[in-house]
Amino acid sequence: MKKLIIFLIFSAGMIFSQDFTVEKVSGDVQVIKGTSEMWMPVKPGDKLNGDDLITTGNKAFIQLSRGGSKFILGANSAVGINLIKKISINDLLLALAMEEIRNVPKIEENSNLKNTAVYGKEITAAKSALLPFSDLGIKRLNGAKQLAENGYKESAVIFAKETYRKYPSTKNLVEDRLYFADILIELGLYTEADTELSQIKQLNLTPKESAEVAARIDQIKMKEISK
Repeated sequence: MKKLIIFLIFSAGMIFSQDFTVEKVSGDVQVIKGTSEMWMPVKPGDKLNGDDLITTGNKAFIQLSRGGSKFILGANSAVGINLIKKISINDLLLALAMEEIRNVPKIEENSNLKNTAVYGKEITAAKSALLPFSDLGIKRLNGAKQLAENGYKESAVIFAKETYRKYPSTKNLVEDRLYFADILIELGLYTEADTELSQIKQLNLTPKESAEVAARIDQIKMKEISK
């Protein structure tokens, strides 16, 4: 199992490695680089790569470029630089498998208690990232939507799932979760979409939300029958 986890993490690093140049910045735009716990202002000409996370304030935006392609992140959003990239369905499935592994709580030896501090470094970084922005989880989901709108739908799903893990309160944002479930359906990942909808179904839903979830589950059933 350990060898599998190491392979998946190594493979994901190879999949998502890339560099971007900051072309334009307007308003409050900051970056937390790699495993750093300090937010820093972003300025034109800066190079962003690896595990850098950028965030924008109210009425702010940043324009990035790489190899002739551009990406603009709008206001009140956040995105991981390593996810601004088109990836294959197989790579998406690999990343989702990694998320499932990371979501499994560790059980300490000689203890019956589950340790929820899985991947300690990630959680430490997530907590530090919350210091200047208490709504970072929502900003990340806004960024994930912008990834999808720019054609990076597979990356958008990965970033959303990662956000649910690091910021559990975002799991209760039904409208957002349905948005990303719809992407899974659009991509033909019916099993993954059905699993997501089953999880959403367990939330405290309004009658309207329950009907929307049920409609999507029926939609998946019809698509699977028509295969």
